[in-house]
Amino acid sequence: MKDWQTKIPLNALQTFQLLRFATTLFIGILLAKFFQLPTVDIALYEVLLFLGNFLTFFWISAGIKSLLSQFSKEEEQGALVVNIALLLTLLGVLAAAVLYFCQAFIVQRFTQFENIEHIGLISLFLIFNVPAALIEYIYLLQKKEKAILWYGGVIFSTQLLVIVLPLTFNWGLAGIFQGLVLWAILKFIWLLKLLLSIHNPSAKWFDWTQQKTILSLMFPLSLHMLIGGGMEYVDGFIVTSYFTDNSTFAIFRYGARELPLVTILASALTATLIPLAVENQSLAIPKIRKEVDKIANWLFPITMVLMLTSPYIFPFVYNESFAQSARVFNVYLLIISSRLLLPQVIIYAQRHNFVLVWTAVIEVFINLGLSFYLVRDYGLEGIAFATVIAYLVNKLILIGYNYFTFKIPLTDYLNIPRFLVLNGVLSFIFWMSL
Repeated sequence: MKDWQTKIPLNALQTFQLLRFATTLFIGILLAKFFQLPTVDIALYEVLLFLGNFLTFFWISAGIKSLLSQFSKEEEQGALVVNIALLLTLLGVLAAAVLYFCQAFIVQRFTQFENIEHIGLISLFLIFNVPAALIEYIYLLQKKEKAILWYGGVIFSTQLLVIVLPLTFNWGLAGIFQGLVLWAILKFIWLLKLLLSIHNPSAKWFDWTQQKTILSLMFPLSLHMLIGGGMEYVDGFIVTSYFTDNSTFAIFRYGARELPLVTILASALTATLIPLAVENQSLAIPKIRKEVDKIANWLFPITMVLMLTSPYIFPFVYNESFAQSARVFNVYLLIISSRLLLPQVIIYAQRHNFVLVWTAVIEVFINLGLSFYLVRDYGLEGIAFATVIAYLVNKLILIGYNYFTFKIPLTDYLNIPRFLVLNGVLSFIFWMSL
C-alpha cells in the first residue's frame, strides 16, 4: 500500500455512501408501497435491524476511525488492517452472542413486542456483516476509487436481490433475513480475499502488541460513538417506551433520518480528511473549509426544497400511514447546520479522543432531558428537536476546544458569513413549513 497523499478519493466514497442510502430507501419503498407489507411487519423488520445495529455501531465506527488515524503512520499497513479486521470479527461474534442469548431480556426491555422471531438470523448476520464494514475503507486507503465503486455496485445490487426475491415468492420476513445472512457471507468472503492480498506472509496474523495499541485508540472512540452516536438508538427506545402502538416505531424511524446526503457527504469528508490531517494538518484545515463550502452550496437548497415538499413525498413514496414521518423528517433536516461543522477532524488527528467522550456525555444529558420534556407537548417531533439541539451543543464545545487548546479558530475551517446566511434562510423555510 502507498503512503497517504494529498489526493483523496472523496467522490468514490461519497458515491458508495449514496448507493448505500439509495438502496436502503428503495427497500423501504418496496416494503411499504410495492409489496404493501403491514406497518407492523415493517416495524418488526426495522426493530430487528435496529437491535443489531445498536449492539455494533459504536465499535465498528471506532475501528474504522482507528484504521484511518493510524494508517499513514504505520510501517506495516497490511498488518494493521488484518489486526483490526480480526478484532472486529471477534467483537461481532460477541455482539451476536449477546443478542441471541439475551434476546428475551432485550426484547422485553427495549421494544413493545412480546417476542420477536428471527433473532437467530440477525445474530448470524452480525457475525459476517460487522468486519465487512472495513472493505470500502481499505479500498479508500489504497486509493482504489474504481474498486470502491465496483464493490458498491455489486454488493448493493445483491442486497436488493435478497430482499426482492423473498417478497416476490412470499417467503416472508424469514426469507428476507435468510437472504441478508447470505449477503453478509458474500461480503465476508470478499473481505477475506482482500486481506489475503494485502497481508505480508512474513508478518503475524494476530499481533498482541498491535492489538493493544488498537484497543487503546478504540476504547475512547467507542465510548464517544456509543454515547453520542447512540442517541439515534436512545430516541428509538424512548419511542417504544412512550408510545404503545407498535407501528409508531416504524413511523418515527422512517422520518428520523435527516437529509441522508448531508450525513453521507459529511461522514465521507471526515473519513478522508483524518489521514490527511494526521500527516499534514496545515494542509487539511483549509481543505476542510473548501470542501464544506463546496457541498453546503447545494446541500442547503436541496434541504429547503425537501422541507417544503416532504408532507407530499412521504404519503406518496410510502403510504398515508407515514404522513407523520414527514414532520419528524423536517425537524431532522435542521441537523445540516451541525453536520457541516467538522471540528472533530482536528481532534481525531491530534488523538485527543477522550474530549469526544466528554462532549458526547454532555450531548446525551441534554438530549435525554429535552426529549422527555418535549415529547409531552410535541410528540415525535419533540424527540427530534432534542436531538438537533444536543448535537449542535456538542459541535460548539468541540469548536471551543480547538480554539483554546490548538489555537485554531473556526474561521480557519468554515466560511462563517456564508454559513450564517444559509442557516438564516433555512430557518425561515422551516418556519414557513410549520
